[in-house]
Amino acid sequence: MAFFLRSATLQIGPLKYNMNDGFYFDFEVPFYDSDQLITASFTVYNLNPTSRQGIVKNQVVILNAGYEDDEGVLFVGQVASCSHKQNGVEWQTKITATAALDQWLNKKVNKTYAEGTTAEAIVRDLLNMFALEIGVFQLAENVVYPRGRVCSGKLKDVLQEIVTRECKSRLLIRANQVIINNPADGVNKGYLLTPASGLLFQSDDSDVTTVEAPQNKGASAETKAAAKKTWKRTCLLNYRLGPGDIVQIQSRDLNGKYQIISGVHKGSPTGTWTTEIEFKVAG
Repeated sequence: MAFFLRSATLQIGPLKYNMNDGFYFDFEVPFYDSDQLITASFTVYNLNPTSRQGIVKNQVVILNAGYEDDEGVLFVGQVASCSHKQNGVEWQTKITATAALDQWLNKKVNKTYAEGTTAEAIVRDLLNMFALEIGVFQLAENVVYPRGRVCSGKLKDVLQEIVTRECKSRLLIRANQVIINNPADGVNKGYLLTPASGLLFQSDDSDVTTVEAPQNKGASAETKAAAKKTWKRTCLLNYRLGPGDIVQIQSRDLNGKYQIISGVHKGSPTGTWTTEIEFKVAG
């Protein structure tokens, strides 16, 4: 990986801005291993009046970032808010954007499924209404509804009810893709993170208190403590890392397989260019 040649493009509506062409913008893109929607923030400098006026709510926002010849998608969403501020001769445009904003918040469903229908069949049908690409689809439990099932209300609420509560599965939106699988399994696997591949300084360890999961009941105190412990580390910006991924970390104090539970990508042309991750021991 070429660490020093930063590269990023930001598309807002029909216009695309390339960091290497003199368009300066900063970004911060958090991510979570949950169905919580991502809200990214951007600051774009010195847009002309026409470009500033052309930014409106619900426009598509796409961020690609990385390094020369190694750039990937960090965020796909829609404009949620936009403001402009003049500071001397400089203009700053601040934008927040949310993944799948319109589809997730506004889409409604009112459908009845026949006796014996499976959760997989229902979810696949509902996802056809969602207008997002399916990245992974592997329900942990494929529930059968002997009396059929009525799906009525907001699409996001119905999907959350079926996928996470009834089928005990992960549901998340990642780079404009819907990910559904067993929470114990990773989304992507096999990435090796070492000081040679971008791992930076050590952050403070954190002990996170969680509700005892069913699989931990009756386990030893040491096993339970290990399941609750998380670590935080920072590496050079890496678009490949995201929620639910299983990574192999080799450093002075850590050596093993871990699952990413949250993090944030941060970037600016001359300042921060990092990916911060919080992770736990892979189950």
